Amino acid sequence: MSEKANNAGKTALVLEGGSFRGQFTAGVLDVFLENGITVDACYGVSAGALNGVNFKSKQIGRCNRLNLAFCGDSRYVGTKSFAESGSMVGYDFLFNDIQDHIDPFDNETFKANPLELYVAVTDIVFGTADYLPVKDATLDLDAVRASTSLPLVTPIVELNGHLYLDGGVADSVPVEHVLEDAGFDRAIVILTQDRNYKKGSYEFMPAANARYAEYPYLLDAIATRHDRYNEQREHIWEYERQGRALVIAPAKPVTVKHVERDASKLLDLYIQGRQAAQRQLEAIRSFIG
Repeated sequence: MSEKANNAGKTALVLEGGSFRGQFTAGVLDVFLENGITVDACYGVSAGALNGVNFKSKQIGRCNRLNLAFCGDSRYVGTKSFAESGSMVGYDFLFNDIQDHIDPFDNETFKANPLELYVAVTDIVFGTADYLPVKDATLDLDAVRASTSLPLVTPIVELNGHLYLDGGVADSVPVEHVLEDAGFDRAIVILTQDRNYKKGSYEFMPAANARYAEYPYLLDAIATRHDRYNEQREHIWEYERQGRALVIAPAKPVTVKHVERDASKLLDLYIQGRQAAQRQLEAIRSFIG
């Protein structure tokens, strides 16, 4: 049976990235968990991948409390991590200290949950997206790390003979992949920018050209990302008009930065996510059917 046929009649969750803007998604997903909202599969990109991992493990509030507790800690995101590992994201601190000791991850619940989880990554040789399964949050950590590895500030991840960076470069919101390629009937799409947002061109293109000169297709993907992203959002609205997508997005422009040290702003965005999900709760239940 083909993948498309196997997914007929099913609902997938699509989670946009955006670093600390993922606080909005965390609020939405906590309301889902509190109200027993389930789907068949989840596709996460970058910070959306981290949200997806915690959604599958059913750990209500975990993403929010980690971001609030460690947003000011440079071991989590910042210069200390970059100096020690060459990565702005502190993967060792996140996946070892936090995951195993400070706020333990529930991998048993993760593995028992039938939800299929995929993370989007960018193959830097071809400049195209891959969608990697995450079946074990310990064994498949490299896939999650690849999805969240931002250009210039995190190392390239080598996995199964491929070289990967942040999934958002090639496919920021993989709704077309979910509905057209994977064959799901419906998608709940959680965005981390308001509906009127327009992405501008990448401001660090000269640095990217120097760093990734041997990967021309990656450079093309980085240079054209804003155009593809803005076009993709038009596709999302069309899917919404067709009744194939239910979109949850911030009601106002998001002021949280990629690296945000103000915990009060992060908490406010989390609350905005909760409120958005609560407003649409009955529509979500009806959409899933």
